[in-house]
Amino acid sequence: MADGSADRTERATPKRREDARKKGQVALSPEVSPVAVLLAALTIASWGVPAMLARSRLVLGNWLAAIGPLAARDDATWPTIARALMELGVLLVPFYLAMAVVGVSVVVAQVGWSLSPELILPDVSRLGFTNGAKRIFSTNGAVNLLKAVVKIALVAAVAYRIVRSHAAAAIAAPSMTLPDILDLTGHGLRTLLLAMALALAVLGLADFVWQRWRHEQSLKMSRQEVKDEQKESEGDPTVRARFRRAHRELVKRRMLSEVKRADVVLTNPVHVAVALRYRATEMTAPQVIAKGAGELAQKIKDAARAAGVPIVERRALARALYRTVEVGAEIPPALYRAVAEILAYIYSLKRTVPPHESPSGEAR
Repeated sequence: MADGSADRTERATPKRREDARKKGQVALSPEVSPVAVLLAALTIASWGVPAMLARSRLVLGNWLAAIGPLAARDDATWPTIARALMELGVLLVPFYLAMAVVGVSVVVAQVGWSLSPELILPDVSRLGFTNGAKRIFSTNGAVNLLKAVVKIALVAAVAYRIVRSHAAAAIAAPSMTLPDILDLTGHGLRTLLLAMALALAVLGLADFVWQRWRHEQSLKMSRQEVKDEQKESEGDPTVRARFRRAHRELVKRRMLSEVKRADVVLTNPVHVAVALRYRATEMTAPQVIAKGAGELAQKIKDAARAAGVPIVERRALARALYRTVEVGAEIPPALYRAVAEILAYIYSLKRTVPPHESPSGEAR
């Protein structure tokens, strides 16, 4: 099959990747962001929780001090409670904001900044029992189920080991003071969450590698798809070849029409023909206005005979001009003297005074 996965052996082209990105098809691991948020929460909590608790105690102390005298007044009690709750809530705003920034940053780091309107609009094709069953019982659904089972087992195993390691200290908690109990509890929770975060980080890394591989596999193209894309982006090769041929024919006809303005045509004598023109008021050295080899050389000579332009056989000079000078360019200084001698010879045959100074030694 032309579109089978077995035929998709070519790496995705930049256009294929860009089209997939516009559709929201990117390598994104859903396991990475929660781990990053959990690690960031632990980091921020270890640094900011003491200050947050101190501020919370102050807010609660002020609230308890103010609520006593106002207990008899129902109209003043609830505004005081609301103000205290708002002050406590404000303490958590930076924490939640930092978590949101971390979560968004991790997603952007994985896929870059890209908005896909197609994902925002509702897709009717996703609805229905059949489509839902296909997603659940697909390979991707099986992998997601396996990841969920592994995640639950991993978290349970880590939690069991941590709780078991702190069991002896927890048994002695009834004989501890309240600050010691809080310290023990905080230390245990911090150790538990850190161990779970590290375990989930390993799982998230493995899932990210899997998602990248799966994404690359889904973007692979068959050779026919690569050829079709090249046709769309660059045009049909047959049409481009036809345009190139038409362009060459146009350039050839234009060049042959310039032969009648030449002063002389140098030949090889059969294989190469070069038409030269020199006007002192227009150019600093003789100019190649037409050149060709084989059939084109013969056409240049035919056009020269029809226009009465002299044809001179100079094998080495004709080959040198053909190889080194482009049409419309002036001849190099190394060939000034040889060309000047030929132009002088042509003028002597015409028995006329040239309307310019022939280049000798160095052209003007």
